[in-house]
Amino acid sequence: MMAIKQCNHSTFHVYCLIVTTCANTMINLNNKVALITGSSDGIGKTTAILFSSLGAKVAIVGRDQSKLDKVAAECEAKSPHGYRPVVIRADFLHDENIKRTFDETIAGYNWLDILVNDVGVVNLKSFDDCEAIADYDRVMQTNIRTAVILTHLAKPYLLESKGTIVNVSSVDSFKPNDREWSYCMSKAAVNAFTQSIAGLLAPHVRVNAIAPGPVKTGIFKATGDPEQQWEEKARLMPLGRIAEPIEIAQLIALLASDSSKNMTGSIVASDSGYLLTDPYSSGRVA
Repeated sequence: MMAIKQCNHSTFHVYCLIVTTCANTMINLNNKVALITGSSDGIGKTTAILFSSLGAKVAIVGRDQSKLDKVAAECEAKSPHGYRPVVIRADFLHDENIKRTFDETIAGYNWLDILVNDVGVVNLKSFDDCEAIADYDRVMQTNIRTAVILTHLAKPYLLESKGTIVNVSSVDSFKPNDREWSYCMSKAAVNAFTQSIAGLLAPHVRVNAIAPGPVKTGIFKATGDPEQQWEEKARLMPLGRIAEPIEIAQLIALLASDSSKNMTGSIVASDSGYLLTDPYSSGRVA
């Protein structure tokens, strides 16, 4: 049986997965080595802290050193073994930083069980903008090329460990919109890559993806009242709510663990019912 307990913390609510011994099927990441990209904030940060609380050894990556240091401290505090993450500051717009990230992970642990490709950016330019192609290149480099390169580098290690890959996609890959045109394209590519590589690496390595809908991250911090904007968005969802990052992190942990040993090539949506809505009617159910 897997119980979920909510624990208050000064920076966010930590939902600790408490794995009991009264069931054969459980989320067990004890002493697993995981590289988690995009882990200085949002879903990646929450995933790193959750993995640490489940006993994993994690490598965290991001562009903001001060945020990474805070995440590392929280991971160490939550780890039942007191493990401190390998901390890597890197900007994935440059291929050499992607390789350096992997090399530093292996230098720190000499092993890899789990790769979580979470890093992602949204497009800033409309298709008609004169800088649209440069922005497209930035999005594709970050959202899909990074995952491809890291997977290519990780393959021999994951074959040895019989490990897992979890890619973070988006429901926008299923329901694209004209505003985030290149972001939607990149996430559709993540889905195709997930299923292609799942077939290639089976039966030794499992590869799955999660496709979140709206998630309460820091996206609205600089645009007025974030809580009001989340409330407005929640009213458009069939479930009347927006996911918390921990809810996505829990699914990533599930897919990374042996509890999902019968899954590979799956794209799992967690979207408050977003896929049921009509994108051209302000969220009305289609």
